[in-house]
Amino acid sequence: MTWWCAATGQPWSWAWRAYPGVWLFIGLLALLYWRFGRTTGGTGSRWFAAGLVLLWLALDWPLGALGGYLASAHTGQYILIALAAPPLLLLGLRDRAAQAGAGAARWLRTLAGPVPAFLGYNLIMLGTHVPEVVDGLMVSQLGSFAIDLLWLIGGLMLWWPVVAPPALQRLSPPLAMAYLFIQTIPAIFPAAFLVFADYPLYRLYELAPRVSEGYTPRYDHQVAGLLMKIVGDPVVWIGIGVVFFRWANAERRKDLAAAGR
Repeated sequence: MTWWCAATGQPWSWAWRAYPGVWLFIGLLALLYWRFGRTTGGTGSRWFAAGLVLLWLALDWPLGALGGYLASAHTGQYILIALAAPPLLLLGLRDRAAQAGAGAARWLRTLAGPVPAFLGYNLIMLGTHVPEVVDGLMVSQLGSFAIDLLWLIGGLMLWWPVVAPPALQRLSPPLAMAYLFIQTIPAIFPAAFLVFADYPLYRLYELAPRVSEGYTPRYDHQVAGLLMKIVGDPVVWIGIGVVFFRWANAERRKDLAAAGR
């Protein structure tokens, strides 16, 4: 039984394959949220559900399976798991986080600091793109799960300083926008290595059975590097835009209230 998507070395087929481990993981997150994370009223449940859908798309067939054959598909998973799904999941949890007790609130406020978030996310992002790490872990279901889980943890760390409720936030809107922009800089390094390397960096993807004969390993690596920047960065820019417009609307409401006095 194949429980999780991983590199198999078998010829690629577009025939659907079941990955019950992925379904159990998504179901467990949904159950934990329903039991402990949701609050009455608000739109939190819808945000969390949207985040779960993105996680499911990243982990299940076909993208999850292709992640064992193509570096570009692996990067697509990274964008969904680490950049796109976490802010939606956190939006679903922020009301519950605002109700946390003093001890938990202290830890959540610490994690909302830009330094822990920057170091945590980027250590995970850079570490999980080291060729020896990818080649060593992606060949097993447990190793592939570990990379996916690390990406999710890193993404939650990345977005928490921005999505945390006001009582736990430590960044003003201008600083939050600057923080998000700075978070896109370290990804330049793995992206550049993928795009400009003379040879494929990942032995796993160089030797994997071809999904398409014309899609060579070197071209696959170049597409992966481009995706990391031209798709990954705009996901973060959307977050910057949301912060800006929320800040601008809040300032406008303050000005209107002051003028009304």
